[in-house]
Parts: sequence; C-alpha cells; structure tokens
Amino acid sequence: MTDGRKDKLAGALVSLPTFTDDRHNLLLDRQRRHIRWLLDQGIIGDAGVIMVAGGYGEGYYLADDELFALIDALMDEAGGKIATMVGIFDLNVRKAARRARYAADAGIDFLELGLPHYSCPSEDDVFIFTKYINDHADVGIMCYNNFWVTPPPGFEITRGLMERMTELERVVGFKWSSASAAHYVGMLRLFGDEFAFMDNAMTSSLGARHGMKGFVDFYGNVAPRLSLRKLELTRQRRYDELDALLYEVHFDAENRLNSADAPGFASVADGVYGRLRWRLMGLETGSNFPAQAQPSQAYVEHTRKIIQASGVMEWVDWDQRLLDDGG
Repeated sequence: MTDGRKDKLAGALVSLPTFTDDRHNLLLDRQRRHIRWLLDQGIIGDAGVIMVAGGYGEGYYLADDELFALIDALMDEAGGKIATMVGIFDLNVRKAARRARYAADAGIDFLELGLPHYSCPSEDDVFIFTKYINDHADVGIMCYNNFWVTPPPGFEITRGLMERMTELERVVGFKWSSASAAHYVGMLRLFGDEFAFMDNAMTSSLGARHGMKGFVDFYGNVAPRLSLRKLELTRQRRYDELDALLYEVHFDAENRLNSADAPGFASVADGVYGRLRWRLMGLETGSNFPAQAQPSQAYVEHTRKIIQASGVMEWVDWDQRLLDDGG
C-alpha cells in the first residue's frame, strides 16, 4: 500500500446504474452521457470515485463482454479525471481474476470485491479468495463487508481477518458497515491508518467522526449537489450539520411513513431498488436484468411518497432530456 492508491479511495463513491433497453442490451451512449454530466456537475478530481457494475449497477448479472464494455466506457469518459472502480461479485475466483485483470489493464483504480458466498465462507476462504485477486491483477482492492448476503450462521470481516489483509499489498480499503455498532466503530479505530474505510450508506456522522474517508453514494447520480454538500460537511468536520442533513433527507420521512401496514418488498439484489428510486427521481435507466421480481404498484407509490416527503427532490438537478433528446 505504498503506491498512493489508498489516498485516492476517498470522497463520494458514486455507484452508477447500468443503462439498458427493454431487451437488456447495454445503452452505452446513455452511460457515457451520464458520466460526462456527473463530471460537469463537480463529481471530479478529489470529490470521490465513480463506479460501474456495483450492486446498484447490477454487477451480479453482467456477462464478461458487458462488464468490459462498461469499463471501457468509464475509462474513456472519466479516466484521469476522477478515481474509477468496478464491482466484482463472483464465487469463481478465476473468473473474478480475469475480470480484475481486464480492469487493471484498462487503467481502473479500484475493485469493489464482494465476499465469496454460496454456503457461509470461513476466514480462510475469504482470505485465499482475496489473495488470489491480489496476486493476479495490479489494481487496488476495496473489500466489501456485505455480510447480509452470506447464509447462516453469517459472516463478517473480523479483526483477525483484517490483520491478515495487511499482508496483501493491493488491499487498500473496505466498503464498511456492520451488524454491530461496536464492530463498525472498533475496526475503524484499530485499522484506520492501515486502510481507507468507505461508509456504506452513511446513516449518520458516526463513521466520519471515527475516520471514514468517504461514503458510498446512490443519490449522486441525480443529485450531485447533495453528494458534494455531504462531502463538504464531512471534510470540514461539521458533524452536527451533517447529521441534520442525513436525517432530514434520508431517514425522517421513511421513519414517519413506514408504518406496520406499509407495503413491503424484498429483492435478490440492489438493482431493482435502484432503478425504481432513480425513476421516481427523474432518471430512467431501463429494465432490470433477468430474473428479478418487480415490486407491486403499492410499493412503488409508497416509495414515491417517501421521496417526495424527504425533500431530496430539492437537490435533484438531473434532466432526463439530456438522454432523451440526445443532448
């Protein structure tokens, strides 16, 4: 971790949608225009990282040629202008390494590397998997503590495993959340000098107060001013103001409206939630990759009410005409 990669893993990590048509073909021209718009809006330089094929980008569902096309588009538009990242979510480590090598050869800065899971992995499984990628591709690795995807008894990246990860020169950070507040803060305090931690969802300023280098950002795709405001408050250590903004925009409306009889929905991955919420905020990204169940109309309308009540639309600057008119 001596080549400066860790220092670039900071700021607002904007996880992009994957633009598709009704037959699930990539719409790369739209992808490129959206990336250029983000750069124009200030998501550039040390503002953060732009990622393709994350969970919200349905990285789980992409074939190699689709993933490689997204990497090429990202590098053509953003390479050298802002740090870049690609999501890799595979159980087959040879496939993951092949994808990682393509990303490295293209000039991508970082991988988001999900936990290998089918049955619940052991610490050795996760370390060997990560080491294989570390040894086969010259690219920075951000390990993803996506503990909720592992089956019982469940798995989180532990202190012992993190200590082992310090042996791997290309592991520079963690996309971080935890089922335990003590573990969430404890690993930050113990390993904040070794790794760059990126807050997954940033539910409050707690992580920022204890050394998070940045945060994973969904809303930046339509509301980059909001992303930049959160980043400004974080870097200036104005944590009380950051909490007030986070609670108002992201949580208060949802807490008020999520009564016991509110319609529910569960999905196998993040893409369905992402496309729905982006659509309700004015960004049409296309159809989800098969095969994913879609939410009921009642759930759609409930989500619309939460978005409207949250005030987030006051931050939205996206204009769909930028795509529909070929702008």
